[in-house]
Amino acid sequence: MARVEIFARTEVGCARERNEDAFVVLDLGTGRTGIRPEQRVKDLRPPGTLIGVCDGMGGAAAGDLASRMAIEALEEVARRHPVGHAGDAERMLLAAVTQANQAIGQLTRRHPDKRGMGTTMTAAVVLGTEVIIVQVGDSRAYLRRGRMLQQLTMDQNVVGQMVAAGKLRPEDARNFKQRNVLLEAIGVQERVGPDIVTLQVKAGDVLMLCSDGLTGPLADRQVLDHMLRHEDPVRCCRSLTEAACAAGGPDNVTVAMARFVGSDLPLAQPREPIHFERRAAVA
Repeated sequence: MARVEIFARTEVGCARERNEDAFVVLDLGTGRTGIRPEQRVKDLRPPGTLIGVCDGMGGAAAGDLASRMAIEALEEVARRHPVGHAGDAERMLLAAVTQANQAIGQLTRRHPDKRGMGTTMTAAVVLGTEVIIVQVGDSRAYLRRGRMLQQLTMDQNVVGQMVAAGKLRPEDARNFKQRNVLLEAIGVQERVGPDIVTLQVKAGDVLMLCSDGLTGPLADRQVLDHMLRHEDPVRCCRSLTEAACAAGGPDNVTVAMARFVGSDLPLAQPREPIHFERRAAVA
């Protein structure tokens, strides 16, 4: 039987007064949310499982409210949009981005003191061996296969654009002054330009969604080390969030993880590369 093992964890970190991150894990079949022990292992069959991570921005302008509103929109849209195949999942995710963007925009127009609030969103639908991801902002999605860790999303910020254009080396991006300047965010502009990522997973693969509170203090090599040390998603999420806090914890940190197991899943060949497709969309 093909299964997915899921867990998620969020920490306020060492420097922030409140947590502006939020996450959701929603079983699209049962409609149940949560990561209680009985909910952490799911069969890999339609309509699948939704996992989402949002990182609010705005500080006094209520970034925590923005991330919660985005997660609520994601969950609400997912509950009313049946998912039978990858196309359904993509349309549902884009509809959730649109609804979240409109809801936050309307709130800031009614309450000028909230102007400047917004949020990132990285959300994935796990549908059998297919994974469909939507991303707005700089929260990331990764896939670990064996000893390889592949970033699936591209940061929608100034630094991400410079790296994509070859003007900045990835290893230099973490210390670049403008790395937190977002080019896309939910709730800030009338239209949003999300990216869509699609891929097929294999036995042993691990999908990770995270806020930049993880990837700021920890380099990808350090993240991979923790993922190799802890196969169990519960232990790995705890290890990663604790490591980010131990490294200074300058921001809220959220990690959501899905590990694919079972004899029914195809096996990756030794050192088989991770193939995925990423493209721009409009919501």
